Amino acid sequence: MGKLAVITGGNSGIGEACVWRFIREGYEVVFGGRREAQNQALSERIKESGGLVHGYSVDLRDSAALADFFRRIAADHPPVKCLVNSIGIEGTPFTLTEDYCDTVFEDVMATNVRAPWQCMKAVLPTMRAAGTGSIVNVASLAGIRASATGGSVYSASKHALVGMTRAAAREYAPFGIRINAVCPAFVRTPLSEGILGDELEAMGRSHPLNRICEAEEVASAVYWLSSKQASFVTGIAMPVDGGTQA
Repeated sequence: MGKLAVITGGNSGIGEACVWRFIREGYEVVFGGRREAQNQALSERIKESGGLVHGYSVDLRDSAALADFFRRIAADHPPVKCLVNSIGIEGTPFTLTEDYCDTVFEDVMATNVRAPWQCMKAVLPTMRAAGTGSIVNVASLAGIRASATGGSVYSASKHALVGMTRAAAREYAPFGIRINAVCPAFVRTPLSEGILGDELEAMGRSHPLNRICEAEEVASAVYWLSSKQASFVTGIAMPVDGGTQA
């Protein structure tokens, strides 16, 4: 039976880099994303390279759609060995708390907190029955310290994701399931390029390593946490930050 990794938000940025990394490591990969055209284009490129991949168009903010996504996975694929929650949005960057829109707040929390939580709930029973499994939540350095761009709402969502990761790791460690988070600083992705534009490289130079982080570098940390090399690692929020926390 093949190894299956499920990657949410897998059609762009860090999620896409994770899809490619798990494919290179011999996994069958299922990924979900809202943009059907991007899903199809990525699936075609991976299949041309010989990888076994399945892209589903799904809005994981919709609880019914999320449940159907995981029902289809259970019906058509091997048991989930690894879950990577890379789904996430910034909300309204550079906005004061007093000016923040309530509906955007709800969207950020639905995307960055509720969706990963429900994805975890969907796979944990099967992992518990198997006595093994790995979950990695893609948080942010804003889950450890204040966000430099996203403001209080983005920071709150990522702090919640880190807290959820740590608590769930304690709950499920007795069942052989490891749950961790990665916390990147500034990463070159379509999202960050759209927010920061020409300022992205300058922001990258604020890291002690004096450059921007590439999405593939975050994917390497995600894969390591999912692998046997990290078999005694659970409940951590790993900075991938070029030395910023130092």
